[in-house]
Formats: sequence, C-alpha cells, structure tokens
Amino acid sequence: MQRRSVQRVDPRYKQLRTRNNDSVKKSREKSRREREETMKSIDQLEQDNTKLHKNLQTLKQEYDQLRDLFKQHTGIDIDQMLSNEIRTTSESATSSTQSREESKEISAKPVLTINTTDDTNSSSNQLDASSLDGSVVIINGVQYKIVSIEKN
Repeated sequence: MQRRSVQRVDPRYKQLRTRNNDSVKKSREKSRREREETMKSIDQLEQDNTKLHKNLQTLKQEYDQLRDLFKQHTGIDIDQMLSNEIRTTSESATSSTQSREESKEISAKPVLTINTTDDTNSSSNQLDASSLDGSVVIINGVQYKIVSIEKN
C-alpha cells in the first residue's frame, strides 16, 4: 500500500496538516493524562501500603501484649500451646491406627482452665464458679467457652 502524498502547494495540505497536528496534540495530552493518573495511583497505593504496614505493626504489638497478659493470668503460653496442638493434629492425621472417637477426645480437650478460690466472706455479687461450666465469656473482645472450672 502506497502512501498518498499531497503537495505543499495544494490547498488541502494546510487542512491535512492542521488535522494531523490536532491529532498529535490529543494523543500527547491523553498520554500525559494517563501517566499522571498512573503516578497518582502509585502514590495512593504506596500510602495505603504504608498505612497497612503501620496497622500490621500495631496489631503485632497488641497481640504480643495480649499474649503476655494471657500468660500472666493463666500461666499458659499460647505459642507453645498452639505448636503442641499443631503437632498433635499432624500426628493424629498421619496415624492410621487412631480411631475417630480418640480424635474427638483430643479436640474436646479444654484449652483454658480457670482456677478460682472460694472465699466464705465474699459478697453475694460474685459469680458461683459451678454455674460457669459451659458459659461463654468475653475477654478483651474475644469469646471463650468455659469447659471446666477447678476450685482450689
């Protein structure tokens, strides 16, 4: 396909050049706009990423504080408990001799045991420990089901 050329002396030449120049301007403006939008998008994503990293750091610190608080009050190390549960779960999955009933017993094992002391001089406002079995309590916004309570 051969390109048709228009001689510079032809009256249509100026009209064609004007149209071409307008098209080039539009194309360059469109490219500039798209580049600016991309840059704005990149900036926004970087800001969002920074916020998410800060939020993640805050959540990690909060988790560490809650884990330490939980260990102080219960004496249970959550990380050690979780690794033991994962190990127990993987062992039970690989063991072909273990029955379904035994695996139900393992999963029904209480995770948290609350020790209480009965004080005969206590006020009537306190909860009766025997009535808490099976109850759901909320500690720091997390729900826990009480499986068993041992009295000292």
